[in-house]
Amino acid sequence: MRERLELLCRALRSGQPAVTALVTGCRGATPRAPGALLVLTAGQAAGTVGGGQAEHDIMGPGMEMLGGGTAVRQDWHQCLSAEELRHMGREYGGEEQILLLRWEPGDLPLAEAAWAAAGQNGDCSLRIDYDENGWRGALLPVAETAAAEGSFTVKLQEGGRCYIFGGGHVSQALAPLLAGVGFCCVVLDERPDYATPALFPTAETRCGSLPVLAKAIPYGPGDSVIIMTRGHQGDYEVLCRALRSPVWYLGMVGSRRKMEATFLRLREDGFTEDDLRRIVTPIGLAIDAETPTEIAVSITAQLIGLRAARRREKG
Repeated sequence: MRERLELLCRALRSGQPAVTALVTGCRGATPRAPGALLVLTAGQAAGTVGGGQAEHDIMGPGMEMLGGGTAVRQDWHQCLSAEELRHMGREYGGEEQILLLRWEPGDLPLAEAAWAAAGQNGDCSLRIDYDENGWRGALLPVAETAAAEGSFTVKLQEGGRCYIFGGGHVSQALAPLLAGVGFCCVVLDERPDYATPALFPTAETRCGSLPVLAKAIPYGPGDSVIIMTRGHQGDYEVLCRALRSPVWYLGMVGSRRKMEATFLRLREDGFTEDDLRRIVTPIGLAIDAETPTEIAVSITAQLIGLRAARRREKG
């Protein structure tokens, strides 16, 4: 989301208009859900409404809107081409309702506020109210995507940070992947060379004693914790702090022998079996990952799946 909003802001700052395409409704099987966002400028595009026929159909009108004329356009579009529909059968032909909006340079304050909100640790959505005469937007302190007559609300940011303890090779591959799928990451390491914006341009970085840093974090139920340090004594204190908090995900990298010893110590220190079951180890999906990037992919996929399940449970 931040990448798409950043492109929007760049265009408006340069005095150029931009067009956003939002999926506001779906019928049948569609590649994207309501809230999918595509940003078009004179020379670039960021995001997608799912590709395929629907995205192809809106590119022409979207580029026309950059030149002026109407500021709002909303239509239903087939996700498959006529040829694909004949080949696969009509039952596969989902449709997306796509809302096109033209943003003028005067809309820059709203775009910048949305960009800033998308990087904060808090719930935020952008509500668009529109009719044939134009549109207006406002930020809301909620995390929701919802449609109503003449109005659409798109979620920009869901509160919660992913705290990654350890800035090694796996973390360096993991942080940008998580950022790309909407996780707001904080990387913590005791080594100054491993907690720098140069290594983690998509994450906040903090350097210092990990037990001290962990103790200072006001964990909330929307937060997640990943422990993948180089295995020093501070791991245990970081783990205990997370176990005493309401974080929804707690993953820890460690050999079988190390985790057996860790679990034994946790039991001796009074943690229950329910507490221990909160710890995800081995971390990530079982895809025979070996390289740092493969491990990062497995962890990211696991978090995506668990986050989706958590959202379904919340309704």
